[in-house]
Amino acid sequence: MFQAGLLKILRNRAKIMRFKIRPVPSGARRGSALQRNWLAMGTLAACAVTNTAASLAAQVPGRAQESSSGGKSLPVVRFDIAAGTLGEAIIAFEAASGWKVTLTGEELGSISTKPVSGVLPARQALAQILRGTGVGYAISGAGQAVLSLDAVRSSIDVEDRALLASPRYSEPLRDLAQTITVIPRTIIEQQGATSLTDVLRNVPGLTIAAGEGGTPAGDNLTLRGNSARTDIFVDGVRDLSPQSRDPFNLESVEVTKGPTSAITGRGSAGGAINLISKSAGLGRILGGSLAFGNAGTHRATIDLNTPLTSRTALRVSGVIHSSGVAGRGVVKNDRWGLAPSLAFGLGTPTRLTVSYYKLRQDNISDYGIPWVPATNNVLAAYRDRPAPVPRETFYGFADRDREVLNQDTGTVRLEHDFSDQMQLRTQFRFGESGRNSIATPPRFASNDSLVINRELRSWVAKDKIADSQTDLRAFAKTGSIGHSIVAGAAFTHENNVRINRTGPVSTTTLLDPNPNDSYTGAITTSPYVGNITGNTQSVWLFDTAKFGKHLEANGGLRWEHFNVDGINTTPQPVQQDVKFASLRAALIYKPVEAGTIYASYGSSVSPSLEGLSYNTSNTAIPPEKTYTTEVGTKWEVAGSRLLLSGALFQVKKDNARTPGLLPTDAPQVLSGRQVSQGVELSASGGITRNLRVLGSYTLIDARIRSSNTPAEVGRTFQNTPRNAASIWLTYTARKFTVGVGPRFMGKRYGNNTNTRVVDAYKTVDLMASYQVSSHLDMRFNLSNANNAYYFERIGGGHVVPGPSRYAMVSTNFHF
Repeated sequence: MFQAGLLKILRNRAKIMRFKIRPVPSGARRGSALQRNWLAMGTLAACAVTNTAASLAAQVPGRAQESSSGGKSLPVVRFDIAAGTLGEAIIAFEAASGWKVTLTGEELGSISTKPVSGVLPARQALAQILRGTGVGYAISGAGQAVLSLDAVRSSIDVEDRALLASPRYSEPLRDLAQTITVIPRTIIEQQGATSLTDVLRNVPGLTIAAGEGGTPAGDNLTLRGNSARTDIFVDGVRDLSPQSRDPFNLESVEVTKGPTSAITGRGSAGGAINLISKSAGLGRILGGSLAFGNAGTHRATIDLNTPLTSRTALRVSGVIHSSGVAGRGVVKNDRWGLAPSLAFGLGTPTRLTVSYYKLRQDNISDYGIPWVPATNNVLAAYRDRPAPVPRETFYGFADRDREVLNQDTGTVRLEHDFSDQMQLRTQFRFGESGRNSIATPPRFASNDSLVINRELRSWVAKDKIADSQTDLRAFAKTGSIGHSIVAGAAFTHENNVRINRTGPVSTTTLLDPNPNDSYTGAITTSPYVGNITGNTQSVWLFDTAKFGKHLEANGGLRWEHFNVDGINTTPQPVQQDVKFASLRAALIYKPVEAGTIYASYGSSVSPSLEGLSYNTSNTAIPPEKTYTTEVGTKWEVAGSRLLLSGALFQVKKDNARTPGLLPTDAPQVLSGRQVSQGVELSASGGITRNLRVLGSYTLIDARIRSSNTPAEVGRTFQNTPRNAASIWLTYTARKFTVGVGPRFMGKRYGNNTNTRVVDAYKTVDLMASYQVSSHLDMRFNLSNANNAYYFERIGGGHVVPGPSRYAMVSTNFHF
């Protein structure tokens, strides 16, 4: 029965998997073969899943029952309730369970809740929704409940099953032996975040690098001292392209710190950033916002979720955004995006979700201001410091510099619950993104003048990805030992096409550049087209073994085959074929249910071509290997509303890339050694019913222990502050909510010899909102209220200032 039904679904929805692909740049190969290969791979995987599921279904119950403490079997229902507000969660709960729930006050509807997903009795699902909110429920009749802040809770033993979105994590955040920061949609909206960069300011220890050399700008991140530019994932799928991302379709952002190749695959030496997309559910939502601010900011968003039938729903998110950057008068960011999601079988054991994501941008790129050279004789007091010019100084050309970005992604996700003890998820994704950019990196023309060269950096790039992932999660017992098992496989095809452009250098003055100058040089497109393809096959197995109530052991292994073939823009052929294994292991002690003490170990493997053409083309060396050790503790306090975490960590790389010395050496050899170690403290959740916090502090001592460049030995990693902290604190009193967000970033260096320095800085963000009615609220955000002049992005040749004081007023509606 299940096999026949699944095949029928796949036949009926096959057309959904046909995506329209925009043409690639001139000279690039078309993707029709890639599309056919992906569709064939997806069909084969779906058939394999169907056959496997059919055989497994015969061995497990088709519909789960869960016993209460009294031995009675409670009817269960499939719940898929996203994180959000209590009002939204109750709407979805009523639709799935048929219950009627009454809120005793309008203010309860705006309280934040965690996601609830699984096959559960209705009472247990309701208790999970309310966990940590300070809201209680009382049963008022058959299938009826009343919620209030002082309600007497019904007597039921509920285990917190709030999980991260990745199916490879089988335990709640409290019980995971790793430092992980989750930024929910509620905080993203409260802070008025309009970019992924804004969202990630909540994560100390994460910094942003400027576009440099062969790496374009975009969300170019550094985590615990290691580059994370290629470690951004969307719903668990790597997003390699150099994009500037908008949070309009995000449910949350999960930042995992420390090497995580066992979970994510190649790279992730410092950690990984996983963006969780919104998806359709059974709750009815009509929400959106209109925002206006200085720097010409105009922004409108829409979030619509509507059930089409009792088991089918449609969700559509959209954004239109136009703004400058406060304090950077010429820079602009114009974009629009649309993200529909259609879900079938909600509330049933078999669910199919089809989604599409589109984001189109037309920006003026910003390469900031130059470093003063170490040998400059005119500005001797500012040697190896950012040039002493006002924040608004712009060295580019307003009529030439552009950053045209485009991203199209289609996803099909199939989930099936064989029982509450076994679930299967298969996800297929095809994505295509493009970048057409021209930027002006400013550089001093000589050591004895204030003349600035306006150099030219220009790329046309197209990235494609076809990805298929399957995860099987099961709960079992061997004797008295409980097991949470995750097994899976992935097949990924990535392609990067890149064309460089060049043009003559023009000049201007350091103190008085004119962005309205006309560029008269001829821009030449290179005849060489770089075209590099990467294919990855990987399998993994993880197990969390529970030895009673107090002791757990976690272990996992991922094997991966990464093959790269193509030609770069020199043009020279590039090839790499590596096979490697990554592991993670942890021992967890739970003295009480609300507390965890752990020790963990993990590894990451970083091939030199992990970013295809966005990384070094040195293919003659094996991958770098990174190892992390972490000891920490996590505690739920204040009635399980607040999660407190603390960890000591060490990240070691004993075969770091460093320049070759001998005539027979490759340009780089693996004889360097790097170590970063430190402490991280964090708090997340409700201190009281009205006071909530998301905050953390990181101390990192990141040093180069061995290098073939003697001046680097003993020095701190580039762009890695020793101290960093971020706090977002909100207080709600009736219809008013106020928020404050102080942030601190310590001193950073612009090179690994630590001669170039960017000073530490502090900023403070403020927020105030008023709930006009249950359907409308007004919010005021003031970012960088102290108007600090600081540098957010740093690179080897230039630094980019962060925005000045920035105000935004928004109207938010929700029905």
